Amino acid sequence: MNPPLLALRYCFQMINSDFYKQIVALNPDLHRNLRFDASQVNYGFVRNCTTVTIAATELAQATQEYPVVFVRGPDQQFQLVALLGVQDGQNLFVNVAGHWTGAYIPARVQHYPFVIAEDSQAELSIVRVDESCAALNVVSGELLIDDQGTLQQRVHDELRFIQDYQTEIARTGIMLSQLAELDLIVPLNQAASENEAVQLGDLYSIDSVKFKSISATALPELFNSGALRLAFMQMDSLANIRKLSSKSMSLATERQTIPLVDKKPQTQGEGILRVAEQGIQKPMLKSRRNEALPPLILANEQQKIQSKQDVLKKLLDEKTRLEQQHRERYAQGRDDVEPEPAELVTVIESVEQKKWTQTLEPKNWTRSLPVFPWASAKEWMQGLSNRRRGMFAIALLCVVIVWFSSGGDGDSLSVAATERTQAVDDAAMSIAARTDIFADSMRHIAPGSFKMGSSDGDADEKPVLKVNIGHEFEMGKTEVTQGQWKAVMGSLPEKLSFKNCGDNCPVENVSWNDVQEFIVKLNAQSGKHYRLPSEAEWEYACRAGGTQRYCGGRHLDDLAWYGNKKIGKSPHPVATKNPNAWGLYDMSGNVWEWVEDCYHNRYSDAQRDGRSHTSGQCDARVLRGGSWSNDADTPRSANRYKRTANARFNNNGFRLARDLPQAGVVPVH
Repeated sequence: MNPPLLALRYCFQMINSDFYKQIVALNPDLHRNLRFDASQVNYGFVRNCTTVTIAATELAQATQEYPVVFVRGPDQQFQLVALLGVQDGQNLFVNVAGHWTGAYIPARVQHYPFVIAEDSQAELSIVRVDESCAALNVVSGELLIDDQGTLQQRVHDELRFIQDYQTEIARTGIMLSQLAELDLIVPLNQAASENEAVQLGDLYSIDSVKFKSISATALPELFNSGALRLAFMQMDSLANIRKLSSKSMSLATERQTIPLVDKKPQTQGEGILRVAEQGIQKPMLKSRRNEALPPLILANEQQKIQSKQDVLKKLLDEKTRLEQQHRERYAQGRDDVEPEPAELVTVIESVEQKKWTQTLEPKNWTRSLPVFPWASAKEWMQGLSNRRRGMFAIALLCVVIVWFSSGGDGDSLSVAATERTQAVDDAAMSIAARTDIFADSMRHIAPGSFKMGSSDGDADEKPVLKVNIGHEFEMGKTEVTQGQWKAVMGSLPEKLSFKNCGDNCPVENVSWNDVQEFIVKLNAQSGKHYRLPSEAEWEYACRAGGTQRYCGGRHLDDLAWYGNKKIGKSPHPVATKNPNAWGLYDMSGNVWEWVEDCYHNRYSDAQRDGRSHTSGQCDARVLRGGSWSNDADTPRSANRYKRTANARFNNNGFRLARDLPQAGVVPVH
């Protein structure tokens, strides 16, 4: 029996959608000194969005993790969306802290708080933002409008992206119209039985049975428009529904125990841009970020903590009183006055009583406090002077305070120290994990062997070597993108040629030396060991266990952006062609990729174990893979190229490798 169908909460991101809270157009006169601090972006704004609209150009990345389906927009036309949950108002990829946990963030979400309108009547020459976003401020981050009212490069980049993205959305709409005209789009729960796990109505998919019966006359048009590729990828993505359902069940308990709190809506006039409009230059309302988060400590736990703090305060007050009393006696030479231990005993007894009432299971009191021979101790105390008896009382009280603070367990003093050390280590690891933007962008490469080079290629591709890669490592799924470069370095390369290409395009015009600076910064941020791959590792990963002419196959148009007339003379967004067998994109074409090796005109036996060849003269470094500007012969698996380490060209890029933290791994360089 099918589960009940619920009304779906769509996130179409239209101008009046709930996706955006307070939309305003950037005004150079009113919004001077406005900045955007990307580190302050919290994805809680999309926590209740079950779907997010995407363009066809995002399919290659989105379908790796999300089911992709269709919905009807307000105009009743089909739209392409990534499905983020299996129940109404559920987004399984935004956690309690507001972090996006998926490997790919849809473009609309990536570019928040810049508004991407779907209204065809919207003015595309105006940049709009959601002023409720705490990342917009006049204190920190990337400058959007300077104090003279001049729009900065980031605003121009966002405007170009929005215009380009609107074009892609329109192109996607044409593809969907073609599929709808052929009656290929049906309700999701009719497309396949496993889709019953999605408890949502008004979702649609390609009917695989009808798809198989497409007439031969319709296929060329679908192929030329891209609709055929879209249909294949959409149907393949439905396999992710099982993963989505499993993720929902595993997070159910956590979501029940930790309430999700939406951001508190601002009142009229509270928006940050209105503050700027009034000429008030002050920090943004940082409290909004805290208001958006659920309480980290439950109410009953807060009461226990407060009770414990109250007892500790009494102990500390008593300790202070005794110290003061002792100092006064010592100053007056009153060694004959008896100390007043009554209050001390009362406080200690109250502490013990509280500990017994708050403890859920009996403690081993013989291990909790040192055992004294009290009779002997009494005689020993009587033998002390009054001054020393007072000092002993203070010392004993200090021991009780420390014991109580540590949880009342004698062993817990050392355990607490260990736990604090572990907590510091865990925090450091957590920080490293949060700042490792490539954590989900790498592919595991297992050890193995292959034949490196080509017997019928250029002279520097010989002799053909049998190489044994004896270590496992990771390789970047894509070339490093402009967005990733900016996230690590803080800004794009000064000589970048194709800024308009966008954050998902490969970074280019970077030298081998520039890449080394990037890697040093990345390793400092992530705490991991990223590097360039060796030339042998690169070709091993390119061939992916095969012997094809190109990285991933024999049909270059399916695999690579290269210099033919149809594609044009520029790089393209990564992962928009087919990957090779190991899930690596653009190993052939798009941009040349720097590797670690020095260039030598023949292979050396030193490379048989997969190590970088960096010995001897090193006038130039090696690049692999070909680029958007080269002919079809260049992106071959075995082809090599060289440039000096400081050379910057608009078809130079790179891909990362990473050593795995395992014992016995042979270092590569």
